[in-house]
Amino acid sequence: MNKNLLKFYEKFCIMQWGIGLAKADIKNMIRNKEYNFEITWLPKNGKTTSLADPFIFKTPDGKINLLHENFSMAQYGNYGKIDLTVLDQDFKLLENRRLMDIHSHLSYPFIFTENGKTYIIPESYSNNKVSAYEFDFNTNTLVNGKVLIDNLPVIDSTILKFNDKYWMFCTLGGTNNDHSKLYIYHADSLFGNYTPHKKNPVKEGLDGSRPAGSFIIVDGEIYRPAQNCAKIYGRSITIFKVLTLTENEFEEEPYLGLEPEKNSYYDIGIHTINSIDDVVVIDGIRFVFMPFTKIYFSIIKLLKKISGHR
Repeated sequence: MNKNLLKFYEKFCIMQWGIGLAKADIKNMIRNKEYNFEITWLPKNGKTTSLADPFIFKTPDGKINLLHENFSMAQYGNYGKIDLTVLDQDFKLLENRRLMDIHSHLSYPFIFTENGKTYIIPESYSNNKVSAYEFDFNTNTLVNGKVLIDNLPVIDSTILKFNDKYWMFCTLGGTNNDHSKLYIYHADSLFGNYTPHKKNPVKEGLDGSRPAGSFIIVDGEIYRPAQNCAKIYGRSITIFKVLTLTENEFEEEPYLGLEPEKNSYYDIGIHTINSIDDVVVIDGIRFVFMPFTKIYFSIIKLLKKISGHR
């Protein structure tokens, strides 16, 4: 996309996110270095509503459960909530409902499974902490919330268990919220205490710092999806192969780039990818031409900034 066209979109259009699924094995994508999934996009509610940051797990009866951000520019408060969307094996919608709303922004509901329990770790950097919740399969609710890291504006925390340690990859909000610095924290338990990596930030650059989904383990190797925001936020994903991960060192190399499918419904960007079994889930971006709405929300954003609100 040329710069003039991009400026036009940014000035007169709203950026809308949607969620898509595919019947595919993500491990074959890694082995073959090919990203060519046939995507089924989920329906949305209105032009100002976005569904993004999808993570996926299954219930014992095989139903597909998506946890994702629901963000409506038209809704009071203008902040993200976490929704639960339940699908059958053919991606037919069975249920959709609000799972979490703390009256400030939530997104990126990372899923971590251990010892038969499923934990949800949503981003809530505006609250300056990282919390984990257990998913109760009997009630489909989040219970037993525990703070993992306090007094730190962590963005998109993504945890890997490796060599008997828990490694949290993230970027940081506040004045450093530019997606360009990767930080790692490690602990002996999922619930902490987390220690900063000695080389934090371990990486700098708009291509490859901010996490884009769960780690992918293939044939004993570790692959890390990361956002490529070099051109625009959420433009594409770069998958890195992790070469070294210790308390003192970190090294990775680019392995595979994932670009949005041309001429698809969401062809501007892709910034999250996750999978379970034979199902892959992504999100995508499109621009919706709504100049008057864009001007209105720009004014609201400016007024909030002047008044000191986030």
